[in-house]
Amino acid sequence: MAQHDWPGYLAAFHAERAGITEDVLEHAVDAAGATPYDWAARAVLDASADGDLVVDLACGSAPMAGRLPGRRYLGLDLSTAELFAARAAGAQVGRADAARLPVRTGSADAVVMSMALMLVPLGRTLGEVARVLRPGGAFVATVPHNRPMPRTDWLRYARLCLSLRHAGLSYPNDAALRRPSERFAAAGLRLDDDQQVGFVCDIADERTAEQLLASLYLPEVTPERLAAGRRVVMRWVGSTLTTPLRRLVARA
Repeated sequence: MAQHDWPGYLAAFHAERAGITEDVLEHAVDAAGATPYDWAARAVLDASADGDLVVDLACGSAPMAGRLPGRRYLGLDLSTAELFAARAAGAQVGRADAARLPVRTGSADAVVMSMALMLVPLGRTLGEVARVLRPGGAFVATVPHNRPMPRTDWLRYARLCLSLRHAGLSYPNDAALRRPSERFAAAGLRLDDDQQVGFVCDIADERTAEQLLASLYLPEVTPERLAAGRRVVMRWVGSTLTTPLRRLVARA
């Protein structure tokens, strides 16, 4: 799908499946039992103090809100369906584009962005992040990655993509994020940390397998191909699957 088609696809995806990413990633843990949201929150907590303002961009249903004790939380998202879910959970949220933030310059002590940096207008979003952060403030982002992953799981993903007739899971900002330090520096952010961790998801039942497939961004995949993909993921029930993620931590 051409990059300019992604906004419409994402709007429809999140209107129909609010909270789906969170539902899947809450089932994925690292070797210490932490979820991807715990991993992101740890970096935010290390970089901020009690009372500090943390802005959560593309907050979804706000899984980060309860993981930042003592911080002033503000979640921002474009999807009204995601924001409805976030408000129902008691989070303070507002509707906003990541590239046009309704946040005062230099007022945020930290900005966090879980599983969305690969999708947004990258230059404008990083520029807005740098603008709203105080000097020395932290930006923490998690994005999908391709390692670490056991060979058996790599083969599973390959079979799934083959069944979907999809070249592979890809996102608009993949090329730019191969060398993130350059893009961050252009916006006034210094990349301090770049880590990759494999989170293991227990596919205990068919519902979890279906959620996993439904959580994938698959523009232009037909219903027939999705049905073929469902047959593949149903074979994974009763096993585990590695979801490799990358965490970027930068300073203003």
